[in-house]
Amino acid sequence: MKEWKATAAVLLLGTGILSGCSQGSQAAQDISINVKVSEAQQGVIGGEEIYTGKTTSSETVNITPKIAGKVAAITVDVGSEVKKGQVLFKLEDDDLSNKLKIAKSDVAAAQAAIASAEDSHKSGVVSANSGIVSSRNGVISSKSAITQAEQGINQAEAAIDQAQTGLRQARTAVSTAGNTVKQTQEALQNAKKNLSRTQSLYASSLATQVQLEEAQAAQVSAQTAYDNALNAKANAENQLTAAEKSLSTAQKALSTAKSAYENAKNSYENANSGYQNAQQQLEVAESTAGVEASRQKLEQAQLNVEIAQNSLDNAVITSPITGIVKSKNIEAGELASTSSPALVIHNLDSVNLEIYVPADRINDIKAGDAVQVRVAASGILTTGKVKSIGSDDANGNGFPVNITVANTSGKLKSGMLADVSFVDANAKEGIIIPTKAIEKDDDQSYVYVAVDGHAVRKEITVGEESGTQTLVANGLENGDRVIVNNQALLADNAAITVSQP
Repeated sequence: MKEWKATAAVLLLGTGILSGCSQGSQAAQDISINVKVSEAQQGVIGGEEIYTGKTTSSETVNITPKIAGKVAAITVDVGSEVKKGQVLFKLEDDDLSNKLKIAKSDVAAAQAAIASAEDSHKSGVVSANSGIVSSRNGVISSKSAITQAEQGINQAEAAIDQAQTGLRQARTAVSTAGNTVKQTQEALQNAKKNLSRTQSLYASSLATQVQLEEAQAAQVSAQTAYDNALNAKANAENQLTAAEKSLSTAQKALSTAKSAYENAKNSYENANSGYQNAQQQLEVAESTAGVEASRQKLEQAQLNVEIAQNSLDNAVITSPITGIVKSKNIEAGELASTSSPALVIHNLDSVNLEIYVPADRINDIKAGDAVQVRVAASGILTTGKVKSIGSDDANGNGFPVNITVANTSGKLKSGMLADVSFVDANAKEGIIIPTKAIEKDDDQSYVYVAVDGHAVRKEITVGEESGTQTLVANGLENGDRVIVNNQALLADNAAITVSQP
């Protein structure tokens, strides 16, 4: 190492002489040396076995609209950072808006139909109840009329019986009176003949005055008896006539009562039928089938509103994740299809790595194990964790091991090649730099750090070395840009030009 430094000094001195400078050290400081740097990073030393994988996004989403339509506007482009829920593009939605208005109008009409059906139901129930009351009153009234008609029939039949009895009695009285008239008439005729004979005898002095008076008295008595018999017969005949009239009146009353009974019976049957019809009408009126049908129409109308609203909402396409637009396949005015993605968004908040581990090493690995990840092309050093381990050998390449790596800085991009090494559970944490950046002066280790266009020498304490990486216990800070080449041409505070790795 010292011999290499001596040679470099000679070269620098020669260069200084050629440039006309009088002091070699000043010449070395003025010449700008091209160097490459690696960023010192906080981490742990990985194992010596290195596996290579390619970074992929932790989440990739194809943005495909739920409905086809012409793109009205698109707000993102490839590389745009988007937040979850952010609007990506919109479809033309005039027809969808009109369908939603129609659906809402149908809901209003269905609600009005429910109100009308409920009113009809209520009024129908009231009317049917009124019909029930009216028909029930008709039944009660007709029952009362039947009872009255039955009483009238009973009364008329009793009157007929009574009239028939009176008629029989009157006929008997007429017959008896007729016989009495005949008897008294004969007695009167005999009394008259006796009086005439007595008068003749009295005139001839063959009868006494007493006999004459007795004959006269007998005639008067017979005449009175005859007159009484005539009067009794006349009365009996009058009673017979009255009895016949009473019988006729009672018979008419019976006929009227029977007619009233039949009318009352018919009225009852009609009233009872009306009552049954009223009960059926009440059952129909109490049925809520009409209201339920209207409610079902409302539910269907509301569902149509929901469908129309969803369709309108689906015309606005938002991002389901936070990420970056990876590809864009549509422009405003073009037709977005439901079968092919319009945009592809991937999430790089964390990235995935897939490496293949041989069979003799795979059983030493488990999910959650820490790994060190280095992306040499970008100077990125970070850590990750084993996410999953495949159980099948991938065509002799080893077993697939999936690793997840946090990407809070956003420096890791999809498709980067990364070196992965497994970290011992007891590994110490510190500043990690490439081993090739370290120089030694006797027992003292040092590195050159690029600061404002100059190489600044910093002495360090090496903690642990593993292959191409070394853990620095102290002397460096996270983020220091350590020079990894042309150290032999450098001196403290030498001018440098940092080239890309």
